[in-house]
Amino acid sequence: MDFVKFKGDKRVIYKRLSILVIVCIFILATFKLIPNKVANASTVDQNGSLKVIGTELCNSKGQPIQLKGMSSHGLQWYGNYINKSSVKALADDWGCNVVRLAMYTAEGGYITNPSVKAKVEEGIEAAIDAGIYVIVDWHILSDGNPNTYKEQAKDFFKDIASKYGKYPNVIYEICNEPNGNVTWDRDIKPYAEELVATIRAIDSDNIIIVGSGTWSQDIHDVAANPLKVSNVMYSLHFYAGTHTQWLRDRIDDARSKNLPIFVTEWGTSDASGNGGPYLEESKVWLDYLDYKNISWVNWSLCDKNESSAALNPGASKDGKWSDSNLSPSGKFVKERIKKGQPDRRQEDDKNSDHNNEDKNDQNNDIPGDDVTVTFDLAHEWNDGYKMEVVISNKGKEPVTQWKVKLKKSQWDISQLWNGTTRIEGDYIIVSSMDYNKNIASNGTVSFGFIGKGKAVSEPYFELVTN
Repeated sequence: MDFVKFKGDKRVIYKRLSILVIVCIFILATFKLIPNKVANASTVDQNGSLKVIGTELCNSKGQPIQLKGMSSHGLQWYGNYINKSSVKALADDWGCNVVRLAMYTAEGGYITNPSVKAKVEEGIEAAIDAGIYVIVDWHILSDGNPNTYKEQAKDFFKDIASKYGKYPNVIYEICNEPNGNVTWDRDIKPYAEELVATIRAIDSDNIIIVGSGTWSQDIHDVAANPLKVSNVMYSLHFYAGTHTQWLRDRIDDARSKNLPIFVTEWGTSDASGNGGPYLEESKVWLDYLDYKNISWVNWSLCDKNESSAALNPGASKDGKWSDSNLSPSGKFVKERIKKGQPDRRQEDDKNSDHNNEDKNDQNNDIPGDDVTVTFDLAHEWNDGYKMEVVISNKGKEPVTQWKVKLKKSQWDISQLWNGTTRIEGDYIIVSSMDYNKNIASNGTVSFGFIGKGKAVSEPYFELVTN
């Protein structure tokens, strides 16, 4: 109204415009209404409260999500490596979307030194500030039966849930590694039922993770008699120098029985925390976990003189770590976290000589009746889906160097695992990796991907083998 009234007086107009600009700048500065905050939304801003759907960890929209990050060592020993600047560095520089706070109960931990809880709370608040998820780990080890300090655990998690349960960042891990003379049915499950009830009385939905016997390797016992509650996952721990294919087979079996798995601790060393690092077997493990979309956390963020430590002795506590501050294990893990699960498609349309292949679109092409390709819609949500593709060789001779050609118009792939992709004209070419290029007689290989939109019910494909 004022601009209309005084439009004949330019001095008044300019003066009022100047005042308006100053007021706007003051408001933006005071309330930090910075547009970049929307563009640079954090992991938790983008994904919100987590939920468990079948075997999958999913975000608030029901889309599968994989968390990757670092675990502290015992906070009573190496707690100085958990602080606001170090957690921010894990999020910003390493690409971690989760951090785990290992609060030992025995061995100088919480039971005899309850002040360590303050470091847990500092770590939770640092993760909230950094916009990543945080696992609060009741780290039983030498006290192998979780019932030994059950009442203390209930009081601890009651307090944590009361203070931080309103934040979607928080994940509760209620018994790190039960071991010794304990079983799932007799000891761990009854403990877990009480702890879950304690937490759920305060926090109705944040994820709870439960361990199993033999240092969280006995997931087969859990699969036979799981908890009857929602938003619960089960931890699996491995060390690359000790645990190999037999434990991956155990994961496959448990997941086939609909058990959701979260690898809350793994190391590049042997089970002692030393030896190695066994980076080749670690690569096999991480390729497997990425393929299965299983979340993982590496042990450990500290400068202890052991091969599983991510930092060299004397590394700073503030997160300002150059490559020279990282151990061989730390360099390997950081690279794998930063790698993420990118869309590996390569735009190659200009050099393609396949632009006229639509004439073949009527028939799916498979080299012989002995090799089959099946598409399994593993999970679907409002604007996307997860697809598993299995190639089976029922013939007497091995199949090598397989490729599957898909129509680009039928698929919008955002993530792919267990294969690589490139674009050739109107087609997406999915090629084998080195580790799965051969399909033995009566064997299978598989790859999978996350797609946008709706899945095709009868897709076109061609299979090419050598």
